[in-house]
Amino acid sequence: MTFECDPAIQTTWFHSPLEDFEEVSVETEIREDPLTGRQSRIVSENFVRPEGDPDIEGVVGDSEGCFFCPEMVTDATPTYPDWVGFERGEWGEATSFPNLNPYGDHSNVVVLTEDHYVPIDEFTVEQFTDGLAAALEFVGAAFESDAADEYASINMNFLRPAGSSIIHPHMQTLIDECGTNLQADRAQAARAYRDEHDASYWEDAVSETTETDRYIGSTGAVEWVAPYAPKHHRHVRGVAPGVDVPDPTDPVVEDLAAGIVNVLRYYGSAGHNSFNLAITFQDGDLSNPPVIDLIARAVFEEYYWSDSPFFATLHDESVVDVPPEDYAAEAAAFF
Repeated sequence: MTFECDPAIQTTWFHSPLEDFEEVSVETEIREDPLTGRQSRIVSENFVRPEGDPDIEGVVGDSEGCFFCPEMVTDATPTYPDWVGFERGEWGEATSFPNLNPYGDHSNVVVLTEDHYVPIDEFTVEQFTDGLAAALEFVGAAFESDAADEYASINMNFLRPAGSSIIHPHMQTLIDECGTNLQADRAQAARAYRDEHDASYWEDAVSETTETDRYIGSTGAVEWVAPYAPKHHRHVRGVAPGVDVPDPTDPVVEDLAAGIVNVLRYYGSAGHNSFNLAITFQDGDLSNPPVIDLIARAVFEEYYWSDSPFFATLHDESVVDVPPEDYAAEAAAFF
């Protein structure tokens, strides 16, 4: 199937003080996600970048009292209930334990690194492989314990612009029966696509995107693209078609980790130091395989600005400054 990728163009005219009050025009491009119908707007020069390299050492270098650091993590974090089968998960540098502030039925935290701070472009494939394995170990235990649970996600806020209150790199896992709005919308739309076309939306979408300027590359079983309608700045997506919820030792875990590291190195090269990621899973439904989304956030500095204005928080609409066809080519250099 060929997906409709024909953006709407809206043009605004006004007399600009930047052009001696000559009449000028500015275009806004509006795109619709092929799966969910969600809109995104592309508005040039919408992302404010600080001049020079931000000085954040005074914040990220202060590890005093951090309960995710190795010397405190076993004394200051909770342990799992008996049904999990172990008190805390240990995979390489990664340590997992229950979330003190859970978001649903089953919620945990994975401390990703022993170092209190890691620059965005210095994470390793091994660190993310172990971190994802620790998260998936808990996902597997939760699915086995609670048959009603169907959805899982592994998520990460990195630095304050991304919503993290703790500098130390960590991920958060959520497993429950309803999923988030994103998961529910995707699941419903993917099932409808399967029923109508007798095919997987994600397999068809990846296959078509490989022939476009939005294709970035692959890491093993994971294909990486720039979505047609990005959810946020420099949005990169990885899809593992035909894969169910993987075991911690499944090779696809390292494939995901390798792609994450590549994307983060690209973000660093583009001047970003903060990001979010989310990996979504649905148990037993191959029409909705593992999908990972990464986005760059506002540059963290002393007086950083929020990049989540009313469009995102109240209208649930994305506004980005760089078209995916442009940044996909930049990201591809890191694959």
